[in-house]
Amino acid sequence: MGSHLTIDQGSLLQNLRTIKAIAQRSGVSISVVTKGLVGHEGLVKLLVENGADSICEAHIQNLKKFKDLPAEKWLIRSPLPSEVDDVVRYADVSLVTEMSVLELLSAAAAEQGRKHKAVIMLELGELREGCMPDELVPLCEACLALPSLELHGIGANLSCINEIIPNENNMAVLAEAASEVENVFSVRLPLVSGGSSSAVKMLEEGGLPPAINHLRIGEAILLGNIVCYDMPYEGAREDIFTLEAEVIEAKSKPSLPWGERAPGTAPAGQPSVPGALQKRALVAIGKQDVFAQYLAPIDTGIRILGDTSDCLVADVTDAKNEYKPGDTVSFRLKYNGLVSAMASSYVEKILL
Repeated sequence: MGSHLTIDQGSLLQNLRTIKAIAQRSGVSISVVTKGLVGHEGLVKLLVENGADSICEAHIQNLKKFKDLPAEKWLIRSPLPSEVDDVVRYADVSLVTEMSVLELLSAAAAEQGRKHKAVIMLELGELREGCMPDELVPLCEACLALPSLELHGIGANLSCINEIIPNENNMAVLAEAASEVENVFSVRLPLVSGGSSSAVKMLEEGGLPPAINHLRIGEAILLGNIVCYDMPYEGAREDIFTLEAEVIEAKSKPSLPWGERAPGTAPAGQPSVPGALQKRALVAIGKQDVFAQYLAPIDTGIRILGDTSDCLVADVTDAKNEYKPGDTVSFRLKYNGLVSAMASSYVEKILL
């Protein structure tokens, strides 16, 4: 049995439909961020066939896989200069923050006889990708002037590394920046892309400025979760992905290790009752598949004590079930856990 990830396709499509309906109420279009599926062709095809007319990936290798899918394809990690030929060939839209990258994209597109769309990303405090405010107009000017490029809009990234949330202040800054670009160049920007799943709360509450007409949504569709708030939206399904791993060993053992421990180390987990015996389960899922910090046991009586490269140790003293070797422990996953489990060749993927 080993470990496997079950995926409820019906619930996945329910989240896609729910998010699209919420967005349509505010006149906002959605690009579905599929990078969490780690290139799974069957699931991405399912989404495209059921309403995902625009998909986003961070790796050009995945867009190569999806080249025949009838959807607009976005590269949402800024293009690598070494990959611009493939970016132009396999992506319709890319997010750009560097003048040199715009020039490389234009040259590659001209050579291939194509037009490539660029969205210029503005830094709003997250300190990941994004140009500084004084760079925005020059980058947009270059994009408009360079042959074979189209200025598809401007955008921002939030809630990825420093968990800066979208709010009325930074969304107003983005809206004002879009207005400035449109006024300076007498153009109408097709898109003003206001961020990712963390913006779903504002979207649901009708709080996005009217100028923000596009979002890039991944986690909210895949896991039913609003990033930063760690909460579902109305109608969300949070049970799409279930990781199940087999129990290797189940024994009562002392709650604390003994023997000389390496300097500076602490025991894995803390005993609920110091000195008491614990019922411990050794479970066949480890860091090579997914880090334990991104797992939540569905049996709420289980406490994860620690993990190694190939297994984790859990306190099952208060578990609802009596676990024995050959049984399975089931987990929900946080987003980083989903990415790891989807990427692991040791975790079987089962579509329901």
